[in-house]
This record gives sequence, structure tokens and C-alpha cells, in this order.
Amino acid sequence: MSRHHTKEQTEEIAVDAGILVPLDLPEFCVLKQEWSGDGSLCVTLIAKTKTATCPRCHQCCEQMHDCRERVKRDINLRDYPMTLILLKRRFRCRVCRKPFTEPDTAYGPRRRTTAWLREAIGRQAATQPVAHVAQSFRVGARFVGDCFQHLARPLLEQRGLSLEKQNALPTPRSLGLDEFAMHKGHRYATILCDLEAGQVLEGSDGRRLEDVVPLLKRLATPQQVEAVSMDMSASFAPAVRACLPHAQIVIDHFHVIQHVMKAFRKVVSAWAHKKEGQILLYHKQHLFLRAQESLTQDEQAERARIGSHLSELEVAWQLKETLRTWYATATIETAEQQLDDWIDQVREKGPDALRQALSAFIKWKQEILAFFRFLPTRISNGFVEGKNNRTKAIMRQAYGYRNLGNLRLRILIGDAV
Repeated sequence: MSRHHTKEQTEEIAVDAGILVPLDLPEFCVLKQEWSGDGSLCVTLIAKTKTATCPRCHQCCEQMHDCRERVKRDINLRDYPMTLILLKRRFRCRVCRKPFTEPDTAYGPRRRTTAWLREAIGRQAATQPVAHVAQSFRVGARFVGDCFQHLARPLLEQRGLSLEKQNALPTPRSLGLDEFAMHKGHRYATILCDLEAGQVLEGSDGRRLEDVVPLLKRLATPQQVEAVSMDMSASFAPAVRACLPHAQIVIDHFHVIQHVMKAFRKVVSAWAHKKEGQILLYHKQHLFLRAQESLTQDEQAERARIGSHLSELEVAWQLKETLRTWYATATIETAEQQLDDWIDQVREKGPDALRQALSAFIKWKQEILAFFRFLPTRISNGFVEGKNNRTKAIMRQAYGYRNLGNLRLRILIGDAV
């Protein structure tokens, strides 16, 4: 017998050929599968059990009353829409003489979608805007939000968190507190993080004192907090002192260096516009702005050559590097004296921009020195700043968020999905 086929026979075999895809539903039996007119794959299922329990009298019933089709939408198989047709049987109880429908344990009562489809929608909604996901899956935006919340709920409960905004929060020993802009210059929000576990605890609207106090009051055991890392915010510190009187405020060293660098950039920019430094600093300002250890030997030599001609700029650079060295080498015993010496040096020979920056060191001196109390643990807001950058990326991807609840969930679950 010849094994060769005509073109028509080959096309017919290609249409009928396929692979068997497990549905992971051991309690169901597949009756048939077929292609529908719209190009979707339809699979007909029925439960393997022959009996059902009456919900009224709890008697086991075998007499089937009738059978009705229930259409369930499933995730696509490759690029083909998938539809499951579930034959739900109705039984008649011999004791109470009432008909009842067998329970739907696989998909849930009155569900028109499968659990896999709802999970897929929820996972995609964790990284994409709700409107985009709704358009992609051809479902409503409210349904996408429900799928996302259903996916996020168990992930949050594993960390002791909740979808509700008023529930108590787990209390670590070290907290990180910072703000981020939802609409820069108009609307801000506050993020609270667990620095020990590297997790976000909550994100709430507003950054003012009356906004931060309710957030901190939600901590389950506030007396357990030992340190709160933050920037030099005028609203965060009073809120922490009011709600966490036993906690030590630690001004993040990154923000301290950033504060000094802002003043130092003014010095470099001023010299770059002066006649003496215009040629010397042409395309060379980065040699003073970068950290000393990141410069090559040739770059260090070039920077020293420029500094020998611009003595005031050289003094400002040395003061900047002295502060960085202080953070890297000081201990709890030597930190205060070394900081006082640095402040005196800035007052004596520092440029005006650096002297003006000293007001922050005077106001926040004890909070800056608190950084050394917890060594070798470096209490820092680095994790919080990273989460803020990720939040900005999420908002750019969605062209902004009007609903803080959706943004809050995306921040809380992080990379868990």
C-alpha cells in the first residue's frame, strides 16, 4: 500500500492533526474537542463522578434530572482562543424530591472564566496598565482589577499585609520613610519600608504631618521600632517623634552627601564661568564631581593640576572628600569630634555655598550622628530610593495613575509575580 498522499489528503490530515494538551482537571472527562466557526478551540467536559450530594438533606443522589451547558473561557492555546463547555448535571433528590445542580469545584460558582485565565490576567495587570490588559484579553477593566486583587491578596497575607488600607502593619526594628511624586509639584505620596527584610510595608497618599501620623499609627507594636531612616523632611521628623518616641531618627547618609554635593556643584559651576577657570574646567568639571576613588591615575593627576591653579576650588573639593571619608571611616567614639572639626574647617576656609549648607548639619546634627550608633549595620534609605525609582517607572509605563489603590498594590507586591 502506498504511503504517499495527495495534496487534498495532506491538507485534511494537517487539519485533523494535533497534540493532546493536559488540562490539569483530573475530576473531568473530555468528551470532544472541535474548532468553532470563529477560529476558537472548544473542549467539552463532564465530571467523572456519577453521584452528587444534596445541599438540603445531604443525601447522596444518583438520579440525574437533566444536563445543561456552561461556557467557560480559558487562556489561549498558542494564538487560538480556548473555550471550555462544561456539562453541568442536575440531580433529583429521592428524599426531599427537589432538583439541584452539582457544585462547580474546579472553576467556582457562577464563574464564566477559568482560574488560569484569571491568574494570567492578574499577573499581566501587575506590570501593565489595567486598560491595556482589558483590551488585550477583551474583558472589562473592573474584571481586570478583581483578578489583580485576587492574585495580590495571598501574596500580601504571606507578609502580614492586607488589601485594606486601615489594617495593622507588621513592625520591624528598622523603618525607611520617603516620599515620591505622583504629580510633581502637586500631589505626593509616602512609602514605608521594612529595611531589615527589604520589603515595602505601605504606600499612602500625602506627605504632610497629618498624612504621615495615621500611617505610623498603624504599626502593630510601635515600641519595637529602633531606627527610622529618612531624609531631612520637615514633616516626617515630627510625625516620627509623635508616634515612635522610642525610635532613633537616622538621616540617610546619601541625602547628607547629596546636600553637600548640591552646594559643591554651585562652586564648580561658578568657577567654570569665571575667566580663570573657564579654560581649565572646559569638559573637566566631572573630575571634581566624581568620587576620588573612581578616577584613574591620569584623571587624578589632571584634577590635581587644575586644583593647583584654582586653590579655592581645590579647598572645596578636599572638604567634600573629607566628609565622604568621615562616613567611611568614623566610629561612634570619633564621629562627633570629626564632624565638629569638619564644620569648623568649612566655616574658616570653605566657599560661601558650602558655608550656607552647614545649617542642615546644625539642625540635624544628632540625627546625622545616629548613623554611627547602629554600626556595623548601615541604616540607609537605599532600598527605599530603589523602590521609588521602580515606582516612577511603573507610573511612566501607565502614563500616570489616577487611582492610588492600583499603584499601591503594584508597589506592595513588587517582584513577587
